[in-house]
This record gives sequence, structure tokens and C-alpha cells, in this order.
Amino acid sequence: MKGNRGLLLLVIALIAGGLLVLYFSGKEGEKQPVFQEEEKREAEDTSVSSPDIQAPQERLEDVLGEKAIEGQAMRVEDECQKMKRELMEFFAYLDKEPYVRELEIGEDTFTRFKKIVHVLSLNPPLPAGEGINYDRIIENIYHFYRVLTLKDLRLIKLIARNEADSMEITLALFYRWLMSGDQCNRDNGLPPSWDAIYRYAGFLVNSIGGRSYLFRRDTRLRLLLSYYCLLIIHEADKRKMNSFGIDITPFLEPLAEEIEHYQLLYFRKEYAGKLIDIKSYYLRKRKAS
Repeated sequence: MKGNRGLLLLVIALIAGGLLVLYFSGKEGEKQPVFQEEEKREAEDTSVSSPDIQAPQERLEDVLGEKAIEGQAMRVEDECQKMKRELMEFFAYLDKEPYVRELEIGEDTFTRFKKIVHVLSLNPPLPAGEGINYDRIIENIYHFYRVLTLKDLRLIKLIARNEADSMEITLALFYRWLMSGDQCNRDNGLPPSWDAIYRYAGFLVNSIGGRSYLFRRDTRLRLLLSYYCLLIIHEADKRKMNSFGIDITPFLEPLAEEIEHYQLLYFRKEYAGKLIDIKSYYLRKRKAS
């Protein structure tokens, strides 16, 4: 199980560093302004009722760290150490992978990861205002190409391609790690700041440039990324930190319906239920105001 967990974390750190950069690096077959190396993706068959991959053994709440240990919640210190250990296992695993070694990034992956997080945190996109500023649309469309290097983009792309089967569990763990910043002491900017996380989540679901990245990806990845971005913005709203005033209510029910009917998501009912609960939260909030 520990080995599997290390594998499932393969995308966590680099996606955290790139904050999902690769996933939005452009549609297969299109030439991008900077990064033009694309390969054909096999057609996705959403009609399959039983995906030909091993089903996760954990429940979603277990993956997200919501389970209890002997009737009591895991101590914060223990949970922080657990996440740190999992991340380091991930990097140790990654450094040995042939497709990573062949890229010759010139340093270990943890060092590269820290650099990716740093540069993305220094250059977060603006998740609103495209309607009154055409230049902002262009900036958002090419955001990741302007901020990261070609080798960073290639590295993240290779990891996502080789570890696609573990995407659902990986992104759940990644979300849990991102949200741990207030409880665990940040170390060298990891996890990234709440402001950076919020801005990238808003960018992906609330801007033309961000949504263009999402809709170039395969359905499973697009649905999962949209789901976790909405959770992040919802959390910002509850903390009264939704500084750009992003309204997620129009996205909740359509995404819940699409997720619930998508056969390749094991936790689709849990995702859809959570989105409907969030919608009910905002309906009650509006009635009370």
C-alpha cells in the first residue's frame, strides 16, 4: 500500500509546483506559441461502465484526511509529518523514473519543484476583469508559457501522461496537501500561499484564458480540476477571503450533473453530492441576507 501511495503521489508535488500547468499546456495536435511538442492522445471512451483500472481501496473522505483514528481525529502534527513523508517518498520515486531521467533536468526533482512553486507564486494570474481588459485575456491564455520554462512544461507533461490512471486519487491528495498550509508550518514556500492557491483556482474556472486550458484537456481531468477549484473558491468565500468576488453558484449544478454521469470517476456521487451541498449553502446564505 505504501508503494501504491508513493505512486499516487507522483503527480502531487509537480502539479502543486506547476499548479496544474501541464494540464493546460494546449490541445493535442495544436502548435503552441512556445511549447509545440504535442502527441496524439488516445480517444477517450466514456461509454465504458467498468474502467479497466484498479479501483481505489480508500473512501474519498479517507484520501482527503477526514478519517478518524480509534475514534479521534489524527493529531495535526502527525498529519503534517505524514504529508511531508509522502511528498519525500514521491520525489525519491520520481528521481528513479526512466522518463524523468531521460529529460535530464540537471537537478533532483524536489529542487526543481521548489523553483516551480516559487516562480508561479511570484507571478499569479488575475482571475477576474477580462471583460474590461482585452490584454488580460491574452495574458491569461499564455500565462503558463510566460512563467515556466519549456523543460518545466515538458517534465509536468510527461508525469501526467505516465501517471494518468492514478489521477483521481492523486488530485484528492494534492488538494489535501494544498489546504494544509494553515495547519502545517510552511517550509520554503511549501505549500504555496493561500492567495496564490485562490488566484489559480479562480483563474481556471472564472477566466476565459483559464477555462480555455480546462476545455483542452480530457474530460476526466477537466471535471476533477473544476471540482477542486470550486472547493477552493468556496473555502475562500467562507473565510471572507474571496477578494475578487468570484461567484461559483452558476457552475455548481451543471458540474454536479456532468460528474454524476461520467462513468470513469469512482467517487462521482460524492463529488456531485458535495457540489449540491455547496449550492444549498449559498441559497440559505442569500435567503438570510
